[in-house]
Amino acid sequence: MLLRLALEAADRLVNALPVRVAYWLADLGGDTWRRFAPGRRRLVEANLRRVCAATGRPTDGPAFRRLLRDAFRSHARYYLEIVRAPHYPIERVDDIIDVPDWPAFEPLMRGGACVLVSWHLGNPEPMTVFFAAHGLRPLAPIEVIEPRALFEFLLARRGAGLPELVPLQSAARPIRRRLREHGLVALVADRDIAGDGLPMTVFGHPVTMPPGPAVLALAHGATVIAGSCVRTGPERFTTRAREIGRPASGDRRADVVELTSRLAAALEEDIAAAPEQWWGAFQPFWLDLQPERLP
Repeated sequence: MLLRLALEAADRLVNALPVRVAYWLADLGGDTWRRFAPGRRRLVEANLRRVCAATGRPTDGPAFRRLLRDAFRSHARYYLEIVRAPHYPIERVDDIIDVPDWPAFEPLMRGGACVLVSWHLGNPEPMTVFFAAHGLRPLAPIEVIEPRALFEFLLARRGAGLPELVPLQSAARPIRRRLREHGLVALVADRDIAGDGLPMTVFGHPVTMPPGPAVLALAHGATVIAGSCVRTGPERFTTRAREIGRPASGDRRADVVELTSRLAAALEEDIAAAPEQWWGAFQPFWLDLQPERLP
Protein backbone atom coordinates (compact mmCIF):
# COMPACT_ATOMS: atom_id res chain seq x y z
CA MET A 1 0.00 0.00 0.00
CA LEU A 2 2.77 2.45 0.93
CA LEU A 3 4.63 1.73 -2.30
CA ARG A 4 1.48 2.27 -4.36
CA LEU A 5 0.79 5.60 -2.65
CA ALA A 6 4.40 6.71 -3.15
CA LEU A 7 4.26 5.81 -6.85
CA GLU A 8 0.99 7.68 -7.32
CA ALA A 9 2.45 10.75 -5.60
CA ALA A 10 5.57 10.56 -7.77
CA ASP A 11 3.39 10.29 -10.87
CA ARG A 12 1.51 13.48 -10.01
CA LEU A 13 4.72 15.32 -9.16
CA VAL A 14 6.60 14.27 -12.30
CA ASN A 15 3.77 15.32 -14.57
CA ALA A 16 3.34 18.67 -12.77
CA LEU A 17 6.97 19.66 -13.32
CA PRO A 18 8.15 21.68 -16.32
CA VAL A 19 9.77 19.43 -18.92
CA ARG A 20 13.34 20.61 -18.42
CA VAL A 21 13.10 20.43 -14.63
CA ALA A 22 11.80 16.86 -14.84
CA TYR A 23 14.66 15.85 -17.14
CA TRP A 24 17.21 17.58 -14.90
CA LEU A 25 15.97 15.54 -11.96
CA ALA A 26 16.16 12.37 -14.05
CA ASP A 27 19.76 13.17 -14.97
CA LEU A 28 20.56 13.76 -11.31
CA GLY A 29 19.04 10.39 -10.48
CA GLY A 30 21.13 8.74 -13.19
CA ASP A 31 24.32 10.33 -11.86
CA THR A 32 23.50 9.17 -8.33
CA TRP A 33 22.78 5.63 -9.53
CA ARG A 34 26.07 5.49 -11.40
CA ARG A 35 28.00 6.65 -8.36
CA PHE A 36 26.46 4.28 -5.83
CA ALA A 37 25.99 1.11 -7.92
CA PRO A 38 29.52 -0.16 -8.63
CA GLY A 39 28.43 -3.61 -9.77
CA ARG A 40 25.95 -2.25 -12.28
CA ARG A 41 28.45 0.36 -13.41
CA ARG A 42 31.05 -2.31 -14.16
CA LEU A 43 28.55 -4.33 -16.19
CA VAL A 44 27.52 -1.27 -18.25
CA GLU A 45 31.19 -0.39 -18.76
CA ALA A 46 31.97 -3.89 -20.02
CA ASN A 47 29.02 -3.91 -22.43
CA LEU A 48 29.66 -0.41 -23.78
CA ARG A 49 33.39 -1.05 -24.11
CA ARG A 50 32.66 -3.84 -26.59
CA VAL A 51 30.40 -1.58 -28.63
CA CYS A 52 33.03 1.14 -28.64
CA ALA A 53 35.82 -1.26 -29.65
CA ALA A 54 33.75 -2.52 -32.59
CA THR A 55 32.71 0.96 -33.75
CA GLY A 56 36.02 2.78 -33.42
CA ARG A 57 35.08 4.79 -30.34
CA PRO A 58 37.38 5.33 -27.33
CA THR A 59 37.22 2.47 -24.84
CA ASP A 60 38.72 4.52 -22.00
CA GLY A 61 39.45 8.09 -21.00
CA PRO A 62 37.20 11.17 -20.83
CA ALA A 63 35.09 10.34 -23.90
CA PHE A 64 34.25 6.87 -22.59
CA ARG A 65 33.45 8.24 -19.14
CA ARG A 66 31.04 10.74 -20.73
CA LEU A 67 29.41 7.89 -22.64
CA LEU A 68 28.99 5.94 -19.39
CA ARG A 69 27.53 9.00 -17.65
CA ASP A 70 25.12 9.58 -20.53
CA ALA A 71 24.07 5.91 -20.45
CA PHE A 72 22.96 6.17 -16.82
CA ARG A 73 21.22 9.48 -17.48
CA SER A 74 19.48 8.08 -20.54
CA HIS A 75 18.20 5.07 -18.60
CA ALA A 76 16.86 7.35 -15.87
CA ARG A 77 15.14 9.43 -18.56
CA TYR A 78 13.50 6.27 -19.85
CA TYR A 79 11.72 5.76 -16.53
CA LEU A 80 10.69 9.41 -16.44
CA GLU A 81 9.19 9.05 -19.92
CA ILE A 82 7.21 5.94 -19.00
CA VAL A 83 5.29 8.15 -16.59
CA ARG A 84 5.06 11.23 -18.82
CA ALA A 85 4.42 9.61 -22.22
CA PRO A 86 0.75 8.68 -21.55
CA HIS A 87 0.13 12.41 -21.00
CA TYR A 88 1.61 13.54 -24.32
CA PRO A 89 -1.15 15.41 -26.18
CA ILE A 90 -2.13 13.27 -29.16
CA GLU A 91 -2.80 16.35 -31.27
CA ARG A 92 0.88 17.34 -30.85
CA VAL A 93 2.42 13.92 -31.25
CA ASP A 94 3.87 14.70 -34.68
CA ASP A 95 5.86 17.53 -33.06
CA ILE A 96 7.14 15.20 -30.32
CA ILE A 97 8.04 12.19 -32.48
CA ASP A 98 9.58 12.36 -35.94
CA VAL A 99 8.87 9.25 -38.04
CA PRO A 100 10.68 10.04 -41.31
CA ASP A 101 9.43 7.07 -43.34
CA TRP A 102 5.88 6.88 -41.98
CA PRO A 103 4.21 7.12 -45.43
CA ALA A 104 6.12 4.01 -46.48
CA PHE A 105 5.58 2.02 -43.28
CA GLU A 106 1.94 2.82 -42.55
CA PRO A 107 0.54 0.76 -45.48
CA LEU A 108 2.65 -2.22 -44.38
CA MET A 109 1.16 -2.04 -40.88
CA ARG A 110 -2.40 -1.79 -42.18
CA GLY A 111 -2.09 -4.20 -45.10
CA GLY A 112 -1.84 -7.50 -43.25
CA ALA A 113 -0.09 -9.34 -40.45
CA CYS A 114 2.88 -7.29 -39.23
CA VAL A 115 5.52 -7.85 -36.55
CA LEU A 116 7.19 -4.73 -35.16
CA VAL A 117 10.55 -5.54 -33.55
CA SER A 118 12.33 -3.11 -31.23
CA TRP A 119 15.11 -3.27 -28.66
CA HIS A 120 16.04 -2.08 -25.19
CA LEU A 121 17.28 1.12 -26.81
CA GLY A 122 16.01 4.68 -26.67
CA ASN A 123 12.36 4.53 -25.64
CA PRO A 124 9.59 2.72 -27.53
CA GLU A 125 6.91 4.14 -25.18
CA PRO A 126 6.30 7.40 -27.14
CA MET A 127 5.65 5.38 -30.28
CA THR A 128 2.52 3.97 -28.66
CA VAL A 129 1.15 7.50 -28.50
CA PHE A 130 2.08 8.01 -32.15
CA PHE A 131 0.32 4.79 -33.15
CA ALA A 132 -2.80 5.78 -31.19
CA ALA A 133 -2.84 9.15 -32.96
CA HIS A 134 -2.86 7.27 -36.26
CA GLY A 135 -5.52 4.75 -35.29
CA LEU A 136 -3.24 1.76 -34.62
CA ARG A 137 -3.15 -0.33 -31.45
CA PRO A 138 -0.51 -3.08 -31.51
CA LEU A 139 -0.61 -6.07 -29.23
CA ALA A 140 2.51 -6.20 -27.03
CA PRO A 141 3.67 -8.68 -24.38
CA ILE A 142 4.98 -7.25 -21.12
CA GLU A 143 7.30 -8.94 -18.62
CA VAL A 144 5.80 -9.32 -15.14
CA ILE A 145 8.13 -7.85 -12.52
CA GLU A 146 8.18 -7.62 -8.74
CA PRO A 147 7.03 -5.99 -6.54
CA ARG A 148 3.50 -6.36 -7.85
CA ALA A 149 2.55 -2.77 -7.00
CA LEU A 150 5.35 -1.49 -9.25
CA PHE A 151 4.27 -3.80 -12.08
CA GLU A 152 0.66 -2.65 -11.84
CA PHE A 153 1.77 0.99 -11.75
CA LEU A 154 3.88 0.60 -14.91
CA LEU A 155 1.19 -1.50 -16.60
CA ALA A 156 -1.39 1.23 -16.08
CA ARG A 157 0.92 3.89 -17.56
CA ARG A 158 2.10 1.74 -20.46
CA GLY A 159 -1.42 0.68 -21.35
CA ALA A 160 -3.19 4.01 -20.96
CA GLY A 161 -5.55 2.99 -23.74
CA LEU A 162 -2.66 2.82 -26.24
CA PRO A 163 -1.06 -0.60 -26.87
CA GLU A 164 -2.93 -3.74 -25.90
CA LEU A 165 -0.69 -5.37 -23.30
CA VAL A 166 -0.62 -9.04 -22.31
CA PRO A 167 1.61 -10.73 -19.70
CA LEU A 168 4.63 -12.31 -21.37
CA GLN A 169 3.98 -15.71 -19.78
CA SER A 170 0.56 -16.01 -21.45
CA ALA A 171 1.17 -14.00 -24.62
CA ALA A 172 1.69 -16.80 -27.19
CA ARG A 173 -1.96 -17.51 -27.95
CA PRO A 174 -3.12 -13.84 -28.20
CA ILE A 175 -0.14 -13.01 -30.43
CA ARG A 176 -0.88 -15.87 -32.81
CA ARG A 177 -4.55 -14.91 -32.88
CA ARG A 178 -3.72 -11.28 -33.69
CA LEU A 179 -1.46 -12.31 -36.57
CA ARG A 180 -4.05 -14.75 -37.93
CA GLU A 181 -6.43 -11.78 -37.96
CA HIS A 182 -3.85 -9.85 -40.04
CA GLY A 183 -3.15 -7.52 -37.13
CA LEU A 184 -0.18 -5.74 -35.61
CA VAL A 185 2.14 -7.18 -32.93
CA ALA A 186 5.01 -5.35 -31.22
CA LEU A 187 7.91 -7.30 -29.69
CA VAL A 188 11.09 -6.28 -27.88
CA ALA A 189 13.50 -8.91 -29.14
CA ASP A 190 17.10 -8.41 -28.05
CA ARG A 191 17.03 -10.36 -24.77
CA ASP A 192 16.83 -14.14 -24.59
CA ILE A 193 14.55 -14.20 -21.55
CA ALA A 194 13.24 -17.73 -22.18
CA GLY A 195 16.75 -19.17 -22.53
CA ASP A 196 15.98 -20.87 -25.85
CA GLY A 197 17.70 -18.33 -28.10
CA LEU A 198 19.67 -18.89 -31.28
CA PRO A 199 23.43 -18.34 -31.24
CA MET A 200 24.35 -15.10 -32.99
CA THR A 201 27.29 -12.72 -33.06
CA VAL A 202 26.83 -9.05 -32.15
CA PHE A 203 29.81 -6.68 -32.24
CA GLY A 204 32.10 -9.67 -32.67
CA HIS A 205 31.02 -11.59 -29.55
CA PRO A 206 28.58 -14.50 -29.06
CA VAL A 207 25.02 -13.89 -27.85
CA THR A 208 21.74 -15.74 -28.06
CA MET A 209 18.69 -14.02 -29.52
CA PRO A 210 15.06 -15.07 -29.20
CA PRO A 211 13.70 -16.90 -32.26
CA GLY A 212 10.10 -15.88 -31.52
CA PRO A 213 9.81 -12.92 -33.93
CA ALA A 214 11.18 -14.97 -36.82
CA VAL A 215 9.04 -18.01 -36.00
CA LEU A 216 5.89 -15.90 -35.82
CA ALA A 217 6.63 -13.89 -38.97
CA LEU A 218 7.37 -16.98 -41.04
CA ALA A 219 4.40 -18.95 -39.72
CA HIS A 220 1.94 -16.16 -40.51
CA GLY A 221 3.57 -14.58 -43.55
CA ALA A 222 3.91 -11.35 -41.59
CA THR A 223 5.80 -8.25 -42.61
CA VAL A 224 8.73 -7.57 -40.27
CA ILE A 225 9.71 -4.00 -39.40
CA ALA A 226 12.64 -3.52 -37.02
CA GLY A 227 13.89 -0.33 -35.49
CA SER A 228 14.17 2.01 -32.55
CA CYS A 229 12.79 5.27 -31.20
CA VAL A 230 15.66 7.36 -29.84
CA ARG A 231 15.67 10.54 -27.82
CA THR A 232 16.90 13.74 -29.51
CA GLY A 233 16.07 16.08 -26.61
CA PRO A 234 13.63 16.50 -23.73
CA GLU A 235 10.37 14.97 -25.02
CA ARG A 236 11.69 14.87 -28.56
CA PHE A 237 12.25 11.59 -30.42
CA THR A 238 13.04 10.23 -33.84
CA THR A 239 12.72 6.74 -35.27
CA ARG A 240 15.09 4.55 -37.23
CA ALA A 241 13.37 1.63 -38.93
CA ARG A 242 13.65 -0.75 -41.85
CA GLU A 243 11.64 -3.60 -43.32
CA ILE A 244 13.40 -6.92 -42.80
CA GLY A 245 12.84 -9.25 -45.74
CA ARG A 246 11.58 -12.75 -44.92
CA PRO A 247 13.82 -15.52 -46.31
CA ALA A 248 11.98 -18.20 -48.26
CA SER A 249 14.37 -21.08 -48.82
CA GLY A 250 11.73 -23.66 -48.01
CA ASP A 251 13.74 -24.86 -45.01
CA ARG A 252 11.82 -23.42 -42.07
CA ARG A 253 14.62 -23.95 -39.54
CA ALA A 254 17.18 -22.30 -41.81
CA ASP A 255 14.81 -19.42 -42.52
CA VAL A 256 14.27 -18.82 -38.79
CA VAL A 257 18.03 -18.67 -38.26
CA GLU A 258 18.52 -16.34 -41.24
CA LEU A 259 15.73 -13.97 -40.25
CA THR A 260 17.01 -13.84 -36.66
CA SER A 261 20.48 -13.09 -38.04
CA ARG A 262 19.04 -10.18 -40.03
CA LEU A 263 17.41 -8.88 -36.87
CA ALA A 264 20.73 -9.18 -35.02
CA ALA A 265 22.36 -7.05 -37.74
CA ALA A 266 19.62 -4.42 -37.39
CA LEU A 267 20.11 -4.42 -33.60
CA GLU A 268 23.84 -3.88 -34.10
CA GLU A 269 23.22 -0.94 -36.43
CA ASP A 270 20.82 0.74 -34.01
CA ILE A 271 23.08 0.32 -30.97
CA ALA A 272 26.03 1.67 -32.95
CA ALA A 273 24.02 4.78 -33.83
CA ALA A 274 23.17 5.61 -30.17
CA PRO A 275 25.14 3.44 -27.70
CA GLU A 276 24.43 5.81 -24.79
CA GLN A 277 20.72 5.01 -25.19
CA TRP A 278 21.18 1.23 -25.16
CA TRP A 279 19.71 0.34 -21.80
CA GLY A 280 20.11 -3.32 -22.67
CA ALA A 281 23.67 -2.67 -21.47
CA PHE A 282 22.31 -2.63 -17.91
CA GLN A 283 21.60 -6.37 -18.12
CA PRO A 284 23.76 -9.38 -19.05
CA PHE A 285 23.99 -9.51 -22.84
CA TRP A 286 27.04 -11.40 -24.04
CA LEU A 287 27.40 -15.02 -23.01
CA ASP A 288 30.88 -14.64 -21.56
CA LEU A 289 30.12 -11.62 -19.35
CA GLN A 290 28.69 -13.01 -16.15
CA PRO A 291 27.60 -10.28 -13.75
CA GLU A 292 28.25 -10.14 -10.08
CA ARG A 293 25.45 -9.26 -7.68
CA LEU A 294 24.01 -6.03 -9.03
CA PRO A 295 22.40 -3.23 -6.98
